[in-house]
This record gives sequence, C-alpha cells and structure tokens, in this order.
Amino acid sequence: MSARDSDSELQRLLTELFDGALDNDSATRLQQRLSTDADARGLYLDYCEMHAALAWEHGQVIVDIEPVAVPPERWRLRATMIWLAAMAASLLLIGAASWWLDDTHAVPSGPAIASIEQRIDAKIVAGGQEWNRDALCKGSYDLRQGLLQVKYNTGVTVCIEAPAQFEAISADRLVLHSGRVSANVPPEGIGFTVETPEAEVVDFGTDFSVEAGTGESEVHVFDGHVQVQPKALPDQPTETVDLRTDQAVRIADATHQAFGIDLAKDRFIRSFVEPKVQYVEAVRALNPTAYYRMPIRQRGLLCSPADYSGQVLIGEGQRPACAPGFVGSSLRVGGRSIGRGALVENTPEIGSEFTLMAWVYADGRPNNAILATNVTKKRGCFEWTLDDKTGRLKIRVDDQNGDAVECFDTEPIKLQTWQHYAATCDGKTLKLFRAGRMIDSKPCVPISKQASQPLYFGTNWRGKHLWEGRIDEFAIFDYAVSEEQMNELL
Repeated sequence: MSARDSDSELQRLLTELFDGALDNDSATRLQQRLSTDADARGLYLDYCEMHAALAWEHGQVIVDIEPVAVPPERWRLRATMIWLAAMAASLLLIGAASWWLDDTHAVPSGPAIASIEQRIDAKIVAGGQEWNRDALCKGSYDLRQGLLQVKYNTGVTVCIEAPAQFEAISADRLVLHSGRVSANVPPEGIGFTVETPEAEVVDFGTDFSVEAGTGESEVHVFDGHVQVQPKALPDQPTETVDLRTDQAVRIADATHQAFGIDLAKDRFIRSFVEPKVQYVEAVRALNPTAYYRMPIRQRGLLCSPADYSGQVLIGEGQRPACAPGFVGSSLRVGGRSIGRGALVENTPEIGSEFTLMAWVYADGRPNNAILATNVTKKRGCFEWTLDDKTGRLKIRVDDQNGDAVECFDTEPIKLQTWQHYAATCDGKTLKLFRAGRMIDSKPCVPISKQASQPLYFGTNWRGKHLWEGRIDEFAIFDYAVSEEQMNELL
C-alpha cells in the first residue's frame, strides 16, 4: 500500500469532492494538497479515472444519433482519453477553486447589464467588497447568502440562489462558475446563454435552470427548448444536445458528455412568489365559496373546500396541462398543450349575488373562447368568454326574465401577460372589472335560479371554444366583492 492510499484526509476530501459535498474550507485544503503534493495529485487522477470509467460504462448520452460499432483499435485509446480527461479535470478544479476563493477581482464597472429587481436576505460580494447597487455591471460576483432576481432589457429574468459565483458578461450572456440559476426567457431574449465550466446553454425561448457544481453541471428545461453544447476535450469532439420540455442532462468535466437525468421539479427557485402569496391570503380572508388555486396534481383540479374539486380534461398535444401561474402553477389550455380545460361536476350554487374572480393569461384570441361557464345545453346562468368580433373579454348572465345581460371590456385582451379580471352582481347591477377597476356595468334583475350545473374552465360542455392560454387563482363568492376590496387585493 502506498503512502497516498493510506492518506485518510486526502481520501475524505476527494470523496466529498465527487459527492458534491465539498465546503469552502475543505476546498481550500484540497487546493493546497494538490498544488504541493505529487502523491495527492496522483490519487486525485486515480479518482478521476475511476469516475470517468463508471460514467463511460453506465451513462446514457441523449443525442439523436444512430448507435455505431466501435472498432477494436478505438478501445486501445480509451485509457489515454480517460487520463487526458482526468488531467483536464485536475486543472479545472484548481482553477475553479482559485476563482471562488479569491476576492481580488476588480470591482465591476461600466454601464449596467441587468437590473436587480429583488433581493431576499442577499449578500453579494464583488471585488472584495459588498455590492449594494441596484444593477449588475460587467464583472465577477459572489452571492454568499440569500436570493437574487435580476432582469435584462430583453425581458430575460434570472433567479440566482446562494451560494453562487458568476460573471455578468453582457446583456445576453452569464457565466456560472458554481451555484444555481433559473432563467425565464421571452421571445425577445432568445439566444440568452448561460456558460458553465462544462457546457454552454443557449436558450430558444423557455423556462430552464442550470446548476454548476464541483466537476459537473446540470441543465433542466421546464418549458420550451434549449441547446446544450458540452465543452470539448482535446481530440474528443462533443455533440450538441437539444433539450425540450421536461428533459434534463448532466455534464461531467471528466468526460464532457451529456447524460440524461430526471427533471428536478422541486429543486430550483424559479420565481419570487412572496408578494403574490399575500394575494392568496387576502382572497381567503374574503371567504370565497370556492377557490381554485390551480395546483394541478395527476389530472386533478383541487379546490378549497375539497368538495368542489374537479378534473383536468386532456387531449392531444405536447406541453403539459399545467404551467407557471401568477402564483405557483396554473391551468394551461389550448395551443400545443394537452390541456383541454377542466370540469367540476359538484359546484357551488351561483345565486342573485356573486363574484367571479381570476388571473388570466392569453396566448391568443380564438372566437368565443371560454374562460369559464356553467352552461350545459340550455341550462346554466353565466358565460365568461371572448367576444367573437373584438377579442374583448365579456361576462354574460341570464336573468330570471330569460333576458341576457352582458358587460364588455373596453379593449381586446392583452396577450402573454397576466391580468386580473372579476365579474360581480349584487342583484341589481352586473359589473366587469379589470385590474381592480370597473370597466363596464349594466342593470340586472336577479339572475335565473337553476339547479347546480357543472362548471367548465377553458372549454364548454361540448369540448369546443377552447381558451388559448392559462387560468389561475379562480375564486367564486356568494356576494358582490366591492371595488375597494379588489384594490386591496392588488
């Protein structure tokens, strides 16, 4: 047994390194050992070779290429390739450790690249001093505590979770040395790139997260499309990997190949929901008869109280029937989604006084698209739809005289933005609200009283007139919520 094989401290440090559990103090110690001890470097290379061989034998590269037979002479190159990979990994380790333990970087300067929209207990160090400005300039940063949300002029929003070391390079590029980031990229931001020690991730309009750790990087796509380009080793070209919704890969620096992994749905902080949680509590304080938060679970549509829960309707498509909502998840209908709306069979009674309230996101304006309705055949009392001629949202109720009463928005519904709508009736007047402001009202005698009818979200009883977009935080009240109360919600 060699001296290096009996070195318990070094073995512990290397085990923590490859398990992703190396803390700052241990990383400093490992850097010292590798830079001064030849035996330590030899044992490190042994570990790299072992992990590279395991990845080679058991990993699965998810690129769209046909399998090919490997000539026997290629296997003779294998040991050499693994050794080269290990050497590269050793250099990367020393370089990375030096970067994030060094506070001597120049203080970032120049024009702002991105604005800092929110900080939650965030401590940012740049150039050896705390960074308290409201924007990021070109330079290196160390987020040592808390959470950070930044926004670029292109509309790209990035959430960064401590501990994280990163460089702001330009309006469309961020280098992540270690840590976790999540990016939401609108069409205007297509091409936004996150670079890690192992790969470059180029976005094509999506919601994705990246984690860079000691010796590996992961990319998780929650919605949309990204391209992952592993960085090549000498004489070992790599394949670009296209990732779609619900796909993820890991790239290890020992091999620089992409291996398919499970999507980490609960790992990343992808949005800052704290201000919006206040909205949820405020709605509950108004005592809704039924409150659909839209936290979709296995095709179930949950409600508070649970007696009024329903089911999500599914059809052909690619994207899931859920999507990021105004708060948490939302019901996604139409487009390329498999979502075809939702059905609630046991519903609360809607009487002469009521309020319907929701956050609405439209990707398009299909004629007569249904936001919500309880009309089945000729039974029911309300339809909340898009007007077939103008694309404006309207609420229609049938009064006890059999007459239809309608209120209209003053403009076509905005696309690809969350908007708050509400419709109220106090037994005398029907009103429509947008963003807490009344935009139309009509006299209305008490509405038609009928037996409770099924409630549909995003579709009608025939499965037609699908909404195209998302519906979130749908609440039903048995009284007319006032304009003042709505403004307090928002």
